[in-house]
Amino acid sequence: MRSLPIGLDIGTTAVRLLQVGGAERDLRVVEAAQFAIPQEVKGDARRRHEFIADNVRRLTRKSRFRGREAVMALPPASLAVRHVRLPKMSDEELSAAVNWEAQNKFPFDTATAIIQHLRAGEVHEGDQTLDEVILLAAPRAEVDAQIQLACEAGLDLVSLDAEPCAIFRGFARFLHRREDEDTTSVLADVGAQTTVLIAHGRDIVFLKTIPIGGAVFNRAVAENLDLAQAEAEALRRRLGRRGRAAKANEDPDAQHVARTVADAIRPHLEDLADEIELCLRYHAVTFHGPRPQAITFSGGESHNADLLAALAERLGVEARPSDPLRGVRIDHLGPTLDRRGALGEWATVFGLSLKGFYLAAQFAAGCAA
Repeated sequence: MRSLPIGLDIGTTAVRLLQVGGAERDLRVVEAAQFAIPQEVKGDARRRHEFIADNVRRLTRKSRFRGREAVMALPPASLAVRHVRLPKMSDEELSAAVNWEAQNKFPFDTATAIIQHLRAGEVHEGDQTLDEVILLAAPRAEVDAQIQLACEAGLDLVSLDAEPCAIFRGFARFLHRREDEDTTSVLADVGAQTTVLIAHGRDIVFLKTIPIGGAVFNRAVAENLDLAQAEAEALRRRLGRRGRAAKANEDPDAQHVARTVADAIRPHLEDLADEIELCLRYHAVTFHGPRPQAITFSGGESHNADLLAALAERLGVEARPSDPLRGVRIDHLGPTLDRRGALGEWATVFGLSLKGFYLAAQFAAGCAA
């Protein structure tokens, strides 16, 4: 069985590794693993770096991962996104123009930054037809740090991806029909922060990172209940995973704690819903499309049914928890990947490994040329 590169997703609270094998229409997870980042190393960049590198190296050696090729993602905090409008031009002209256009649009020196772009689509301003272009930029130091971490972890880094692109890659594998070309999809990845992605068919047309997510929710709960950050995070995760039957059978004290947690994060949830609404409005005004009726949620917070229900109610849309591993064989992996639980937090790392198909196609095209 052909194996793709190992996907490596380094989050704020956990690190996940996943490797896919097989063909595009017959996928199997070769191996998957994860570990938490302890609270005591999160605030120390050097200790965090060493802890992650040591544990990734240990896991890849003792587990069933094949090879050492890997694809990593730049986390949202390291990736800046801007939307610009430019005159219509060829791909070659656009590639040259984006570096000039990026000047003074990012809070760091773009002369040494890594800058990529996505052509989102046509927009109309008066009698002009322009191209909406999404600029993605990261400081060179952030990129170098990821490359260094991969090296110290004993991995051969073959690609450094943008996290939103990885998330969408796993979702877009189902968009092959002709009618899918006219489908508008909205994805919201709610982790430490929230990334909103809107696509037309298989093309991303909108990206935005919102600085509201699990980190803000955990701080609010910690402050309201006088808990340590780690305790607040564990409490929220436990409450988020309980089912309806468990809620109904909870004693009064447990119900009081659940209400207190909900009250603590409610203002921030409302702010997040308002920010997502602004994203939907921008898309509607820019591309004159109908308002989407559903949002697919991924990320570490997508396991929380109460959170999704609150966002759905305020936005007036259906909230769908993502199932990035739908149609993928995972039964042999036991408790690590369990379909009875929430798998939305594996969306990024799954999409990272899937990039191996794109890299192989690029290589084949280069050889053919």
